[in-house]
Amino acid sequence: MRSGHRLLTTLLQERRVVVEVPVVEDLPLLLSELAALDIKASVYDPPKVNVRAVREKLGLSQDDFAVQYGLDASTVRNWEQGRSEPDKAARMALWVIATHPDAVREALAQREAPSVQWAVSQ
Repeated sequence: MRSGHRLLTTLLQERRVVVEVPVVEDLPLLLSELAALDIKASVYDPPKVNVRAVREKLGLSQDDFAVQYGLDASTVRNWEQGRSEPDKAARMALWVIATHPDAVREALAQREAPSVQWAVSQ
């Protein structure tokens, strides 16, 4: 109940809310029903990233790329050689590396996670 209240409050205040719907039998039907309610919905799917192109643009070897961005070198090799594909979380991380490599390096260099204070209205 609290999570539903929080989502509705966020939706009313910010006009935007992110909701995870784990299992949907008919995604097009769900999207059309939400559209009929004037609710714009979209599916989050990080774009595919050409790992080799990103790494080469940064001028890094596979090992250096892995070390600098907290990745496993064998995983980077497998991605580049087509033996496996990055999962959704890895695609998101790779997208951020591709678009903001310096910011990622800076963030990873921090010894501690920054403290975040959340304002909660009741």
